Amino acid sequence: MRTTWEIEDNNAIPSDLVREQDFIMRVRRLHRHGAPHLVVNIVLSALESVLHNRSLLEAAQQRLQEFAKITNGYYAEMSNGDVFLVWEENEKVHALPSRIVTVTLPDGTEVDDTSKFILIYHLPTGYTPLRERTNHYIEIARAAAAINNSDDASQALHSEAARGPLTAWSVNQIEKLLTEIDLRHYVRTQSIYAYLPEGKWQPIIEEYFVSFQDLRRERFPKLELITPEHLFLELCHAFDERLLSQLTMRSETISGRAVHLNLSVATIVGSIFAQFCHSIPRPRRTNIGFELHRGDLLQDFPLTLSAMMTLHHEGFKVALDSITPDMVNYLNLALFEADYIKLNVSKDRADQLADPAIIRGLAKIPPEKLI
Repeated sequence: MRTTWEIEDNNAIPSDLVREQDFIMRVRRLHRHGAPHLVVNIVLSALESVLHNRSLLEAAQQRLQEFAKITNGYYAEMSNGDVFLVWEENEKVHALPSRIVTVTLPDGTEVDDTSKFILIYHLPTGYTPLRERTNHYIEIARAAAAINNSDDASQALHSEAARGPLTAWSVNQIEKLLTEIDLRHYVRTQSIYAYLPEGKWQPIIEEYFVSFQDLRRERFPKLELITPEHLFLELCHAFDERLLSQLTMRSETISGRAVHLNLSVATIVGSIFAQFCHSIPRPRRTNIGFELHRGDLLQDFPLTLSAMMTLHHEGFKVALDSITPDMVNYLNLALFEADYIKLNVSKDRADQLADPAIIRGLAKIPPEKLI
């Protein structure tokens, strides 16, 4: 297959794989969610009429982007100019692929073999071939020598390329960095206290967490870590796996102590979590709780509930982390089988506690579960 790095303006090719990796992460999330989706790959590089003409290529991309917008689809452009369109499956979207030829080539240009120009995938059943197809685009970019990423992740994360919100590229660089540094240097603890009837506070649990603030200051000062949220959760997953791996090797670090560990839902289904469980005798697990972030809960409700069941089945305690007061208006938190609800009442949210509806919602939660 001919590819668009043959066009005259080679400088227009991106210098990293942000587009491809962002799309792969989206495909992963769709697969985990399990809801049927239609994915169409428009191979613009297979069209001789646009292959050597950048203005025609960009015009075709613009029309496809508008087409995705008016049909409630998602538009993803690869580094070589090819395009993916994604729709949630329903009766209406089945007719959309047949309209793509006229959208892409509105002047009546004919295509000899449409099957080479339009590739169709159905999720979740077509996940494997779709992942192979997205990997194909990564190989195209590499073969074109279009990637100048530094082999030194630390250097790359201090460069101007890392400035701004998270991208798939910067998450990948941080994942490489995690293999080079001792994450234990950035592990911090904070105590969780219980209020006793006699008016005293007693520490009952230690929360272990990786200090993103310290890591950011030393390792990637130009990055904005918490946006976009889906990439922040991917980053949390990488940190979780690294931290669990180190705790598995040195489980005596938390032996005999009541501790809470932050954990992403995606980590629970992985092999590293299984290894961690194997290293902790079951009688000791009652002292260990895992805090699941509200972002996971809101992005994949069923998977989060399943993760909570898994943790309880393995003998661990479960806390829902970063719950904001306004969430009690649309979630009955008392129905969750969580041992703790960790409420975020920071200065910018404290005034929400004066809302009568929020007060009524909080009153439904057993006080002993609130942190």
